[in-house]
Formats: sequence, structure tokens, C-alpha cells
Amino acid sequence: MTLSRWPALLIVLSILAALGFSLSRLSGSVDTDILSLLPADTHDPVLADAVRRASDAASNRVVFAIEGGAATERQTARMELSEALAATERFHPMDEEGEALWRWLFAHRTSLLCEADRETLEAGHGDTIAQEALRQWYGPASVGFGGLVSQDPLLLTNRLLNCVLPGASAPSAAGAEIVSGTIEGSVYRLDVQDDVAGAVQGWRDTWGERGLSLTRGGALFHAAYGAAQARFEVTLIGGVTLCVLLFLYWTIFRSFRAPVLALFMVASALATGLAVVLAVFGTIHVMALVFGAALIGMVVDYTTYYLVTGLGGAPGTPDERRDRLFRPLTLGMLTSAGAFAALLVFPVPAFQQVALFGMSGLAMAWAGTLWLVPHLEGGRTETGPGAIRVAHHAEGFLSRSPRGPVIWAVAGVALLAAFLGWRYGEVLDDVRGLQDPSPVLAAEEAHLRALTGFAPSTVFILVRGTSPDAVVREEENLLAALPPEDRDAVVLAASRIDPSATRSRETEALIRARLLDPHLDALAGELGVASEGTYESGSDGTVDLPAIAASLRGETDGTAWSIVPVRRAIELPDAAAGERAPWIIVEPASLYSGLFAEYRRLATLAVAGALLATGLLLVLLERRLPVLRALLPALLATLATPPLVMALGIPFSFFSAMGLFLVVGAGVDYAIFQREPSHPESRWTRAGIVLAALMTCISVGMLGFSSVLPVRSFGVTVAVGIFLSLVLSPLARGRTSEVDVGDGV
Repeated sequence: MTLSRWPALLIVLSILAALGFSLSRLSGSVDTDILSLLPADTHDPVLADAVRRASDAASNRVVFAIEGGAATERQTARMELSEALAATERFHPMDEEGEALWRWLFAHRTSLLCEADRETLEAGHGDTIAQEALRQWYGPASVGFGGLVSQDPLLLTNRLLNCVLPGASAPSAAGAEIVSGTIEGSVYRLDVQDDVAGAVQGWRDTWGERGLSLTRGGALFHAAYGAAQARFEVTLIGGVTLCVLLFLYWTIFRSFRAPVLALFMVASALATGLAVVLAVFGTIHVMALVFGAALIGMVVDYTTYYLVTGLGGAPGTPDERRDRLFRPLTLGMLTSAGAFAALLVFPVPAFQQVALFGMSGLAMAWAGTLWLVPHLEGGRTETGPGAIRVAHHAEGFLSRSPRGPVIWAVAGVALLAAFLGWRYGEVLDDVRGLQDPSPVLAAEEAHLRALTGFAPSTVFILVRGTSPDAVVREEENLLAALPPEDRDAVVLAASRIDPSATRSRETEALIRARLLDPHLDALAGELGVASEGTYESGSDGTVDLPAIAASLRGETDGTAWSIVPVRRAIELPDAAAGERAPWIIVEPASLYSGLFAEYRRLATLAVAGALLATGLLLVLLERRLPVLRALLPALLATLATPPLVMALGIPFSFFSAMGLFLVVGAGVDYAIFQREPSHPESRWTRAGIVLAALMTCISVGMLGFSSVLPVRSFGVTVAVGIFLSLVLSPLARGRTSEVDVGDGV
């Protein structure tokens, strides 16, 4: 009977459909928000939106300091840098933000007060503000007599501006010219990073030779550094891995068709998994994308298992070779899919996406290996020297069946190693330890902090209310309840720019009674301007709230909220008895670290669930309890891998736990093939197991050379776990089974 072409045709059409669907839906469908990893029953959409807004505000700010040379050179260089950055259409200078804020403050100058000025007026010292304005008009740094003197002789707008944005009117500091602003678009996008980096490099090429230096600050530059490292590592590690795999395939099969087939099946499985997730969820979380790609190792295994059946003089038609492989490959696919299915019970969308990605990808790899690869392999291939050597050593080691005392001894050592590892090993959940920052950028930001005080606030207070007006009142109540030292830690509060109606009326009355009525006429006379009508009450309402304040407010699912950035974590006042406080302090780094800790525990439980699900599935399929012996290698490898990895100096994290899923799936596959009955036609079975493990260790283990800790821990965990699964795979057999490799291989 010849191999039917209809299944192969259906598989090809399915691959093309999955690829087309994925490409059409992928753009804009990748979710990078870590708060999306929260379980569905604990997901706080208000908190998620607030964290996203605060992170954007902190990460999109950039600051440059130009030093060296003469003052005129620095000023010219500052203008050129601003123009170069603006030409990218990614950069909005602080001047624009300051101008919008100035217009708002001018329109509301009679109803707003800085805290220090409020205290001055309440103490009855309005003359102090009037005398300071007079000195500014006539002093060496005079703002100059213009239209402003007749509209704001007390310079209330300037006082408010310097209060809200300290140093906003001074573009230079300590012999340096400062350029600051915001980046439009995500600073984690490569095109944004490249555009800004190109403008900066062009400036340096021109002014660096003239003795001027440029210091940078902002999340964009750290993101660009990480992206550059990733590009280099992907190119280097990917290139080395590809070369090693091509060489290995050549030594085994003496053909480059084999690695091309393996890569094709990997791409097909990934496209299928991605299409299924996008069809069900509409989006895919970046974590699901990363860990879903872990099934690359299993897909390579499936293809390798089939290809080795055609080595040298192995007998049988494609139908017969497929039939010999059908049972163990199907059982391996079902158990591996069952391991992924264990993730479906967790109320976490990202975990459920990983499950669907893995299950559908494995199903495609299984179908493609059995019904498509036979049409594409081109018949049997020549047996290379590597295949003969691997088969010899694999048969010599893997054919031995350890006795009971050996099994118990190995199990005891694995349990002891697991206990010692969990007891004394290092566990990492802190997101700040996942990647080492650039020492150059860290030094530049430290210099900027000393020069300008630039330090993006990552801690904030989240205030909630039943309506926008209620939020403003709650925020004002909070600020009033804070002690002076904590009130000084507040970087910015929208209620100080756009207060409640009650607060505005109180402030306007205070300014009128303690400043305008007793001191305006005298100051106007000194300046030679009319005082009548200078400070009319209210605003014409045509000035929009500046973005710097509007960005601190939002509304989610009917709940209004605002964020108050602070320089450090502070202790918030308690709510009234029997009531829930409408405010909380939020530290995104601590929040993310807590999430990773929780997800590390969940992932560890999910691995245990995967082992349990795999065992139940084996019993249901085989209908006998001794089949659970096939679970022993994966179980012991899963227990022993984390402590061994921690002994190598790599802490256990959420990423390590997710790597254990691949260890479970691959370990059970090796055990199932080890349990297959021995006959002359299967003399390459154990060689196929070794080759599959070797391919996975190379393709995933090379990630262990990455400088990014999550990637490195994932790669090392998988490589160590796969190696242990291979070494322990003889434990799956209940009897000795020797196979003669023969002289004709």
C-alpha cells in the first residue's frame, strides 16, 4: 500500500492557512503588559491602567546634558540637538509642555497657589510676595517689561510654574545646557530607538570633535542597550546553533535535506500554535509567545525520530516505517499535550495561551511527521560516521535496565538534591535582578541626577473615586493629611494644577484678601501700570488642561482615578473607621516582583499537575499501572534539575519553572520510546533518542550563553533537564533489551 497524498495535501493547506492567518492578525496583537498575567479573578483593571499610565510617563521622559566648550558653543549645540531630535518626529521638547502649562497657569493664576505661598498668605505676609515680584522686575535677571507687567505684575504665573516644574525656566545648569522632553510612541520599539540613536550619533559626530560631551538619561537608552544586546546574541547564538545543527545533521544523515525538513516542521508547528491562540483569544501575551516557542525542541525530536528510521539499510517502505513509529510517537504526543493541558486549569490567560500553543503545535508536528515528511525526505539517506558512533554508544548505555536497588538509590539522590536545592538555593523574583543595566548608562544617569535632579519617579499613589470630581477631592484630602516631610516627596499632583471647585474658591478668596487688596495697588504704582482689572476672577474656559496634568487622571470601568508620583514610598494615612481607604501606594517593581513570585509558585504547581495529568493519561491509554514506570525519568529529572541549576549559580525563577514543562514532555517521550519492543527493524530507536536529546540540548541549551538572566535560566534548565531525562530513560524499562547494531550500519 502506498502512502496516501491526501493527508499530506490537507496538512500543507492547514500550514498555509495558519501562516496567512497569523501574519494577518499578529500586528498589534502581542500583549506586553505584565499585569495581563494576573489571574482573571484578581485582575484589577484600574490598577493595570494606572500602572501603564505611570510607566509610560516615567519611561518616555529623556534628558540630555551638554558640557564642555564655551557657553555660546553649548547653546548652539543645544539648539542643533533639539532640532535633530524634533526632526525624527519622535521627540517633543519640554518647552512645548512648559508653554501649555504656562497658558493654563496664567488663566488660573488667581485660583491656584503653591503650598509655600499658601502658608505665606495664611500667615499674613502677602507683602513678601509683592516685594519678591518687584525685585524680579528690576533685578539683574529681570524678565523685562512687556505685556506681562500689565497682566500679571505680581508674577503669580511664574511662581506657579517654578513650583509645578522646578527649574523649567532654566535650560542650563552648572555650566551645562539641558535638553529634555518626551518620546512619542513606545520607547521599546526598535524603530523609535533607532531614530533617536541616529539623531544623537549625528550630533556627536559634529560636536564631539569640538570638545563637547553629551550625557543621556531615560528608559529609552536602557531599552536600546538591551535591544542591541539581544540583536547581537540572537545573531551570534542563533548562527552558532544553526551551524552546529547543520554539521550534526550532516554527520548523521549526510544530507542537508534533513535539517531543512526539521526547520520546516518547526516553522509549521509555531505558525499553527500562533494561529490557534489568536483565533481563540484575539491576542497573545509575549510570555506565551516565548514559552510556546519552547516546543521547538519537541518538534525537532519528532522529525528526528522519523528520519533515523531511514538510515542506511533500514528495511521497510515509508508506510511500514510510519506504522512502526505511529504508536510511540502518538503516545508521546498525547502525553506531552496532556502536560500542556494541565495549564488550562489555572485562571491565567497567558497560561491558557501557552497550553493551546503547545497542544496545537505538537498536534501539527505529529501529523506532519507521520504524513508529510515521508513525501519530502527523498527516501533513505546515507549513514554518516556520526550515526554509527551515536548508535554504538547509545546501545551500550541505554539498553541496560537498572535493578530495583539502583532505581531506589537514584530516586533517593534526586530527592535529597531537590531538598538541598530548595533549602539552600537562591530563588529570584525581583524584576530588577533579571538583567544587568549598562554601567555606562548608569554612570551617565548618576551624573545627570547630580546635575539636574533628573530621576524619573516609578513610585506613585493611586487614588480612586466614584466620579472625576470625587477623585480630585480625595486627592486634596490625602495631600492635606500628609505630614510636611511626606508632602515634599510628592513630585506632581493634578489637583495642584486643576483643583476642585471648592478649593479654587477658597484659594481665590485667600489671594484676594491677603495679597491683591492690600498690596496690588502699591506694586502697580511702583511699576507704572494700572491695577484695575489686572486680576479678574475666573477663567474664560478656552484653555485646555495641559497634558502633564491630564495624563495623571483616568477612568476605567466607571471608576475614576488619579496617580500622584512620589520620590519614594511613603506611609499613607488610614481611612475613617469602617471605611476602605481610597488610596494605595504602588511600587511597580515590587508589584511585578510579587507577580513573578506568585507565578513561580503557580508554574511549579502546574509542572506537578503536568506530571499527574501525564500519568493519568498513560494509565487510560495503556490500561495497566506498570506503564507509570515511563513517568519515572521525567519525575526524577524534574526534581533534580532545579537544584543542579542553582548549584551552577543560576537562581530558580518563573522562567526556570516554565522550562520544566519541556523537560516533562521530552522526558516522557524518551521513556516511551525506550519501552518499545525490541526487534531488528528498531535498531536505530535508541540512537534516535540520543539524537533527539542532543538536538534539543543544542537548540535550547545555547540560550544559556545569553546575558539576559531569564533567557539564560530557561536555556540551562531545559538543557540540564533534557540530559537527565536521557540518562534516566533506562529506568522506564522493566526488563533488559539488547539490540545488535550490526556491522552493516
